[in-house]
Amino acid sequence: METNRITAVPAGQAGEVTTFYSYDSAPVRSLALAHAAWLLAGRAHAKTPVLMIDWDLGAPGLHHYFPHADHGAGGLLELFEACREQLHGNTSGEDAEALAGRVLDTLAWDEYIVRVDDSRPLYLMRAGRFDDSYGERVDRLDWDALFCACPALFRTFAARVAQRYAHVLIDCRSGRSAAASVCTALLPDKIVGVFTPDARSLDGLRGVVARALDYRCSHEDEQRPLQVYPLPCPVEAAGEGRLRWRFGDAPRSPSGQSGQPGYQAKLERMLADCYGLSSVVLDSYLDEVMLPQAGIVGMPPSGSRAKAGERDRFGPRRAIEALLEWLEPGHFPWRPLAEVRLVQAVEALRERAADPQSPALVRELARLAQLYLGQQSELEAARRIEQHVIALEQGLHAMEEGKRGHVAPRRAGEPSPDALDDKLSRLQELIDSRSPREARALADSLRSTILRPSVAHPLRRRGAAMIKQVYLQEGDKDALLAFTLDEVTSLEGALIQAHGEQPLMAG
Repeated sequence: METNRITAVPAGQAGEVTTFYSYDSAPVRSLALAHAAWLLAGRAHAKTPVLMIDWDLGAPGLHHYFPHADHGAGGLLELFEACREQLHGNTSGEDAEALAGRVLDTLAWDEYIVRVDDSRPLYLMRAGRFDDSYGERVDRLDWDALFCACPALFRTFAARVAQRYAHVLIDCRSGRSAAASVCTALLPDKIVGVFTPDARSLDGLRGVVARALDYRCSHEDEQRPLQVYPLPCPVEAAGEGRLRWRFGDAPRSPSGQSGQPGYQAKLERMLADCYGLSSVVLDSYLDEVMLPQAGIVGMPPSGSRAKAGERDRFGPRRAIEALLEWLEPGHFPWRPLAEVRLVQAVEALRERAADPQSPALVRELARLAQLYLGQQSELEAARRIEQHVIALEQGLHAMEEGKRGHVAPRRAGEPSPDALDDKLSRLQELIDSRSPREARALADSLRSTILRPSVAHPLRRRGAAMIKQVYLQEGDKDALLAFTLDEVTSLEGALIQAHGEQPLMAG
């Protein structure tokens, strides 16, 4: 049989396969994937196409977001039906790798992949051809049987498409099934796990991630890295509801019985256990990444500019752009955003410095930037100070929870929690819109307010992190250090007042 290859030219460097999974909320997951693919394909440095694969054969939906797609084309179902036909009755005695390569290389790939956007190199492999026999054919496709016939088939499939696409995004079906196991354990380099406040949603995600990592660790042929990026999707739009879901409830009884922990603590425990770490901190990541449940209404029109509100703090485009800051370069989610951006800036500077025509100043800046990243002692000292602040915050939070039901009076002129939350949202907008002068002025005005003992722990924690981000982006180390010391003093004072004990020593 004549070998046909897909239109995209093989890339110089293999791309990556990312699975979008959710235990529930399939429409939100699919649209999050579509937004991510649309943004990745529009990158100025994108040199190879982006491919979306609709692996949710039972409830396919990606094609609805791209009306210009060829609705008569075949897709994933027809591709693996062709593989099944070639594997049926195979007696060649080939090893699994060679057999998988031979089967996939004889496919007419152009029959299963269509371009869906003329303004950017964005492609789609639909779930299949939706004719009268589609449902019956889906029921007959046995993923377990395909794996048993050729264990290397899915791994080789992922490698083949990654050779020609910079990013391959797979829309995995919800729940637990053989198809979900293929998409989470066998195919991806990365998993984006969408979850909602329903307790089953996060528990289902944790189970799928644990099984995928266990499989990778226990099977010699599958021992490849797997990075996990949780993506929360709240139902309640109010700020208080989002904070309660993230950080948990306070104690519900005078006996001190603790309430439900928030999703952040559960995610930190899950990732630490999965990667064999003593602990991880997701503060920076979860401050930035949150997908709106009802806010995503559709894809931007091809070639259009961002509409007003599209970059809102909790808007869909803003959420996916934030996710891609970690996902695209492959940073783990526990790496702080400031550090992620610093590393990216240094890498960009090093690329410019590699050009022999670049000015000497660029090369010198690249050298100094690399030296700065190598100063681990200073970074570790900064991290120790931050860990001390976190420990103090946790102690004060415990005190606040222990005094459940006792509301401290608000002093004259002190803003209400809602007003403070609005100001912090405004500060985040200024940070996101790259308005340093306005952001600095607002951050300075909030310094004393955010550190008052009467401010609720989640608001204080969020506000302090944002003020530090403003100072860090400006490179004002003196202001950053002074605010950090004020924060330590404020937290220690609050604990001393609560305990009636001697001052704590900074470690």
